[in-house]
Amino acid sequence: MDYRFAIRCWQDQAGDENAKANVFVDGVQVATEVEITATSADSPSTITWESTDLTAPAADTSFDIKVVMTNDYYVDASTDRNIYINGIGYINKDTDGDYKKIYSDSLEGADGVKIPSVITDFSGYDIHNMDIIPTAVTGDIIADDWWSGRGNTDFEIITVWGGDDGTTMTVPATSTSYS
Repeated sequence: MDYRFAIRCWQDQAGDENAKANVFVDGVQVATEVEITATSADSPSTITWESTDLTAPAADTSFDIKVVMTNDYYVDASTDRNIYINGIGYINKDTDGDYKKIYSDSLEGADGVKIPSVITDFSGYDIHNMDIIPTAVTGDIIADDWWSGRGNTDFEIITVWGGDDGTTMTVPATSTSYS
């Protein structure tokens, strides 16, 4: 199955360049040196990419999405480049080859079933179901019990600090976006 993923994020800008990140899905690099230009949660950047030939959504399907900052910069606590993630989502491809999503206000067909909308522009984070709650979050600077102590009912801001391991989020893919 093919998916289009999105991560909503922003940076603590430090030094003379924006934060840059590599993104991996299940160990496969899917984005390289993506520049994060946003500096506020109020107007975040969106990283999008397509991953093909992944497992179809099911109750036991999940993907490990890892974000690694490639240009760490640290002087002191007030001059420290970091990336913050406050949303993850995906849209999967229908059998007809189109990416589709059903919205709460989607039109209904004669049979009363909502008609999915074809998604062609992935630039706006508002089109993604960006409220998927990871089942685990790990990283080289994240405490082992950080995510498990949160309750996991609301999306918590996830920080990506500089470091070799980055931050990995286990993202469930339990249903299609078009059914």
